[in-house]
Amino acid sequence: MARGDVPKPSSSYDSGSEPLHQGQVFHYAIAVLLIATLVVSAIALTNIYQLKKFVIPKTVNVQEFLSKLTSNSEMKGLVGVAPLNIVQINNNNFANLQAQINGLDVSYVGNFIVQYTDRIVIYDYDNNKIKGTVNLQQPQAQLPADFFAKLNKHAELQGMQNQQPVGGQLDANSLNTLKQQFPDVYANAKIGDFLLRYQTRLIIYDYDADRIVNAINLS
Repeated sequence: MARGDVPKPSSSYDSGSEPLHQGQVFHYAIAVLLIATLVVSAIALTNIYQLKKFVIPKTVNVQEFLSKLTSNSEMKGLVGVAPLNIVQINNNNFANLQAQINGLDVSYVGNFIVQYTDRIVIYDYDNNKIKGTVNLQQPQAQLPADFFAKLNKHAELQGMQNQQPVGGQLDANSLNTLKQQFPDVYANAKIGDFLLRYQTRLIIYDYDADRIVNAINLS
């Protein structure tokens, strides 16, 4: 992918011969600080780039991108889950992002900020490396009073009744994106169905018909 005129930093470090500011520990610390600031920057980012619109180079296939991203062990629980937003840090948006995110420097140009409902990830696509992750606490959506009582009666929820899922109702834009990216998973889903991600399973639930549309094991 194009990097403009910004040189790509080396992916390996020799802590015995390089100055501290070039060492792996230093860069890891910067990554931790950077990802922490994304929590307070998330709202600003989504306002700028609009949710559900991916700012990703045309040379990168979205399906291939998500497959590589979720091949990382810490991301396997998100297989089949479309992110809300993908933004590549590039020369055009770098200054804008740097003004919002403390610690952002040119070494992050070319990396991606990937936002899910429950986390934000900084991803180095070229090296298939997660550079930082922060979990987001999501407010519980307003659900019918008997929602979980009905849902938990289904066999697909066996053993997961005490878990708190992350997700919400599918709208037209979300469903269209999901069907394009994961047609087999969402083939029978419709607008208004609930997409719920548990620790080990993805559930698509039709509350009105009290029917499990699909259940996908994540591990």
